[in-house]
Amino acid sequence: MSNKDEFIKNLSSEDERERAFAVEDIVYEGIPEAIDLLVAQLEIESSQFVREVIIRNLRILSSSELVEKTIPLLHSDDAFIRNAVIEILSEQDELAISYIEPLLDNPDKDIRKFAVDILFQLQSTHSAAVIARGLDDPDINIKITAAEYLGRLEARAHIAGINRLFLASNNLLLRCTCLETMAILGDEDSARLVAEFYPQPEQISELELYSYLKYLARQGTEEYLPFVFSLMKSKGKLMAKEIINTIEGILRRSGAVYLPAGMVEDLAHYIASEINVINKYELLVFLGHFKNSEIGPLLASYACSSEKLLCLGAVEGLGFFGAPEQLPLLVELKKQIEDDELLEAVEKAIKQLAPVR
Repeated sequence: MSNKDEFIKNLSSEDERERAFAVEDIVYEGIPEAIDLLVAQLEIESSQFVREVIIRNLRILSSSELVEKTIPLLHSDDAFIRNAVIEILSEQDELAISYIEPLLDNPDKDIRKFAVDILFQLQSTHSAAVIARGLDDPDINIKITAAEYLGRLEARAHIAGINRLFLASNNLLLRCTCLETMAILGDEDSARLVAEFYPQPEQISELELYSYLKYLARQGTEEYLPFVFSLMKSKGKLMAKEIINTIEGILRRSGAVYLPAGMVEDLAHYIASEINVINKYELLVFLGHFKNSEIGPLLASYACSSEKLLCLGAVEGLGFFGAPEQLPLLVELKKQIEDDELLEAVEKAIKQLAPVR
């Protein structure tokens, strides 16, 4: 009996270890019909151990033949097999795209969803154009998935399709997904559509507000700041991270050196509120990037806090702020602290301020 025949015979052994060794031998020896043999064995194999060996070895056999012969397994009733095939196909680079694209016309919505997932995981420059077909899929979940993936791929060439879907959708989840993708890909049309769709942002529902703030964080202009600051009173604790991200995003894009009138006071009240200490730390550091005269004393007031993160944020903020009058405070603070992380931050801030002495 030839080695090949022996390997094939051992695939039917009652001993799972012999079946597993047979799988590895078939691949190692380069048996021409290896893919056919392993796919057929996977469909009937009862041992999870052997199934995992089969998958591991199939992943070695990268080729268009592997793509073509594993795609039918997406129809399997076995979730392990379906998921394993998705992983295999997702590793096949661009050679898989021409085989996967026809799946977007499959009558089974699950198969179409698998196809979109695989295309995204391929991370190919050519994937986005095929994924964009999902924006017109009759299934709402596939529309949502396609819209999300196009954003994550930063596929700016497809923003027109996202804009269109945003405007046409009556589904809240789909609209939110489009909005978050527009945050990444948005163009002038996106800005116009968002402004027209939400003429009164204060009336946006809480669920939709999260996505709206994500859009403003990346695309919003200074005209939206009064609305965002108003949320500090109504949603300040619940949505602190989103509010802070939005304020930071808008102001960084604006290139402002000084914060608008009253904003430092509002942020001071926000820091003193019951928001999470991590959010307070972030705001203290952020304030250090502006030059309003009242920022220095505000940061200094937190530099001696017994709460480590408040002290750390204030010290880092003072380093960015660059006020030489705060050097004595930092020098004295250095003598008092024992925490290594705080000490490093204080020393860095002192060096940042020292050149202006």
